[in-house]
Amino acid sequence: MSSDPSVGISLKMVRQMTQLSSSRDVLGEFMAEYGKFRPIDGYVGAVPVRGDPGAYRITYAVRRSDIAAGTVQHTRDMRQEALEALPIQRGGLIGALIADGQPKMAHALPEITDPQLRPVVGMQSCMAIPIFGPEHIDEWTFAFSNVPDGAIQPRDVVNATVTANLLGSANRHIDMVGEIKRLNRALNDQIDAIARVQQSLLPSNLPRIRNLSIASSYLTSDAAGGDYYDFFRLPSDTGEWWGILIADVSGHGAAAATVMAMLHAILHCYEHTERGEPDPYRVMKYVNTRLAQAGLEGSFITAFFAVVDAESGRVRYCNCGHNPPRILKALTQQIIPVNQRATFPLGIFEDLPADGEGEFTLAANDMLVLYTDGITEAFNASREMFAERGIDQALLEGLPGPDEAVMSIHCGLFAHTASRSRADDQTIVVIQYLGQDSAA
Repeated sequence: MSSDPSVGISLKMVRQMTQLSSSRDVLGEFMAEYGKFRPIDGYVGAVPVRGDPGAYRITYAVRRSDIAAGTVQHTRDMRQEALEALPIQRGGLIGALIADGQPKMAHALPEITDPQLRPVVGMQSCMAIPIFGPEHIDEWTFAFSNVPDGAIQPRDVVNATVTANLLGSANRHIDMVGEIKRLNRALNDQIDAIARVQQSLLPSNLPRIRNLSIASSYLTSDAAGGDYYDFFRLPSDTGEWWGILIADVSGHGAAAATVMAMLHAILHCYEHTERGEPDPYRVMKYVNTRLAQAGLEGSFITAFFAVVDAESGRVRYCNCGHNPPRILKALTQQIIPVNQRATFPLGIFEDLPADGEGEFTLAANDMLVLYTDGITEAFNASREMFAERGIDQALLEGLPGPDEAVMSIHCGLFAHTASRSRADDQTIVVIQYLGQDSAA
């Protein structure tokens, strides 16, 4: 084992540096320790000014003893805005040392008069070390010594050049990681803000509708989601009609949440002028036209829009490429898929074919279950989907009632996936028709 004490000092310095996450702290640790096995007493940093030969900015000037004692921190800050705030200088000792772009040592230094270099005034020797970027010299570091001629040898300049450039490369990566973390925090803040806006567009309270009982559940895969559901009281002279929508924007996250907000705005701007039975296809055709004209660039929306007469239990619907809802018949405990017809998803073509219309009538205590594909396409460890059979099984095992149906589906999902995380947004809306003249 080597008896050279510098080996132990070097190992201690390297171990300490690997635990630091700031390039400023890494450089400070190096400055404090490097002088213990080299006669270095002060440091200066400078960056050349691009496009202005001979011009530079001083980024820091410190004594090693102050850094080691923790009484002074170097001021190196390589952010562009920080560098541009520093004064541009020319000439002087630093200008002479960097003029030819080569590493060098200098002895018998002239008197230093630059006030920015006050910490190294009176020092005798200096190494000038360029730190290279991919195309140019990005930075210079100057190591000063109080020891006169002979303390710094040519081999020290060679070793220092290699060491400084390795340290510079490491610090660039540390700075890059720090910037990525900062940008991620800013992005997450924006996504959280989008999520708050998006979730505020969902119904804050479920409507109280005579003869109907309603429950819902909305869970996102990310902070912001693309699933959407809503309820609309529709003007009509032929009954008490309510519009019930469930929709799923392709993809998920902030982009899907933005398209979902567009859908909300379009739906709430639609003027229901008809006074007879509401026409769900007419509403979806209007929405599709507006979305197609907006140009969603690859995004589309699947939607199931039902209009329900709360008096009779009659349901008219338009299915725009959405998962077929399920009907749980109260009398027979039979589950019937609403998959008679479907048209294209919204936002793909300006013309929406009238292929997705249909109707049925709910008997007393029947339940209509709407859901998005985040439910059916949830996988277990064997890559098996929960699928419609998972919903059907959960409905048959649950107690009669919308709240119990939603809970039973979620319990079935958890048993299937063994995970509380989600690969896609998951939305459920359950409507139970209680029969004519029942209490809502």
